[in-house]
Amino acid sequence: MSAELERLLKMMGQVVSMELRVGNADVQSAIDMMDGYGLRYKNSWASMELADHTVVEFWRKDLFKSAAVPLPNDTGRDDRD
Repeated sequence: MSAELERLLKMMGQVVSMELRVGNADVQSAIDMMDGYGLRYKNSWASMELADHTVVEFWRKDLFKSAAVPLPNDTGRDDRD
C-alpha cells in the first residue's frame, strides 16, 4: 500500500464531517460508500443539488442522536443538536 493511500485511510478514520460533490446520478452510491467508512448522510444547508452535481454532507455516525437514517429528501431534519 502506498504512503499516500495509508494517509488517506487514516484521515477517513479520523474525519468528523465531510462534504462531497458528486454527479447527480452517483448520489446514492456515494451515500452507500461513505456509510462503509462510518459516515452518514446529513440533510442540511450544505447538502444541495446543483445543475449537474450534488453536494452531499456526511457526519460520523456516532455523532447522531438518533439511529434513524435520514433519507436524501428528508428536509428540515437536524440530528446534530
